[in-house]
Amino acid sequence: MTAKRIIERECAEAGPDRRQFLQKMTLAGAAGAALTLGASTAQAQGLGGGDTRRNFADIQRHENAHVAFLVDVIPKFGGTPRPKPTFRNLRQSNFRDFFQVAQDLENTGVGAYLGAAKWILNRDILAAAGSIALIEGRHAGWINTLVGDPITFNVDNQEQSFEKPLSPERVLALASPFILNLNLGPAVGYEENVTTAANDIAILNFALALEYLEAEFYNINVPALL
Repeated sequence: MTAKRIIERECAEAGPDRRQFLQKMTLAGAAGAALTLGASTAQAQGLGGGDTRRNFADIQRHENAHVAFLVDVIPKFGGTPRPKPTFRNLRQSNFRDFFQVAQDLENTGVGAYLGAAKWILNRDILAAAGSIALIEGRHAGWINTLVGDPITFNVDNQEQSFEKPLSPERVLALASPFILNLNLGPAVGYEENVTTAANDIAILNFALALEYLEAEFYNINVPALL
């Protein structure tokens, strides 16, 4: 008799507390298998489907919407949207690596938006950045729990009650392994301790670089793995 059949039989015979525990064990086993099996094997066993597939498809859609929004809004504040960088090292061959990179990117995004927020002069830009940041936070929390970490883990593997802001230099260090060429676009960064209209545009283009990166990552891997 398989382990799954044994658990099903025990669930049928157990009381409610024991039944809930056994059901959690079944779900945990499926999640663990998705993290360790190769992509084709996991797909064959249905481990890339259901809520996981739907949620990552939603995240992919959100990141593409963020790119489109920033490209549209930057000219409205007198700036020029940066060209899309050329990326590298984004294609993942298995669930474990895909989940890990997704977790790193989302948590980097959350810290990046918080770090930039206090240097934004224009209140409308601040509100727009906050709206994107909150969605990034929802992504990060769900992916944190998907891989078995605390819901508020950050890029430093710390559980936290208050989000840790990231400097532009730290964000660039985290993102640079994935950036091959900026294609004549501005540097990925902005000035700290400065609140000007020009720096607001730099912050928007900083955010756009990260959103381009996240969107490209999901556009490559969601169709291939899920």
